[in-house]
Amino acid sequence: MMRLSVAEFSARGGRETNEDYVGFCANDAIGCFALADGVGGHEGGALASQIVVQQVLKTFSELPRVHAETIRATVTVAREALAQARLSNPDFVHMNTTLATLMLDASQALAYWMHLGDSRIYLFRNGRARVLTTDHSILQSMIDAGLAKGDVRGEVERSTLYASVGSAEVPQNAVCQAPLALQDGDVFLLCSDGFWESVNEQMMESLLQVAENEQQWICHMVSQIRNPHAPEQDNFSAVAVWIGNQEGTTRIQTLSLAT
Repeated sequence: MMRLSVAEFSARGGRETNEDYVGFCANDAIGCFALADGVGGHEGGALASQIVVQQVLKTFSELPRVHAETIRATVTVAREALAQARLSNPDFVHMNTTLATLMLDASQALAYWMHLGDSRIYLFRNGRARVLTTDHSILQSMIDAGLAKGDVRGEVERSTLYASVGSAEVPQNAVCQAPLALQDGDVFLLCSDGFWESVNEQMMESLLQVAENEQQWICHMVSQIRNPHAPEQDNFSAVAVWIGNQEGTTRIQTLSLAT
């Protein structure tokens, strides 16, 4: 049977605080992996991202089932957690966050995912990158509609979002339309915009080819960020999940799901 292994990383970059939050609940066969980026300009972004990720993982740990209903329920769980946090923290009534969640079941060889905002989920199959998510940004929607050209990377306007955990409506493409059949050797990457803005897909692919494991791959990518402490460098975070037997110790096999 295929097995899961994971590595994670998060840094504040040149900002005063780190509003990104990452986490996972997994063993070597099944898991839920989540990453959130507290929306810049909103008070309590760090609190929002932490609460949402922790609640999503807690819910999964209580019923560790990778299914279409489970991933759809993640949207409700995240939005309810943020709404409650706003009520409990009057000083942070406008706090908000993005969210990217990936659920994998190696025994069934299935993957489901959801996202709100511009935190991304990538699939690397046969070494080639495929973006599973579409940024919920105004600029990306204009590009998709043919009203703008080029790539959002490097554009100031790319960070203006029309959907996030706390937005009034949830886009149809927030949840994957069908499960993905896993293949041995698949690699997934969840990352915040501060990460994918700094490390493009070509670099991700080339560094994956020379990495011996998921932790080394993340370290190689982080090392490519030119000025990680520069004032303009946003928080940057990533979660890498490898499918299949890896040399060395599987990093999550000793973690147990909550009962």
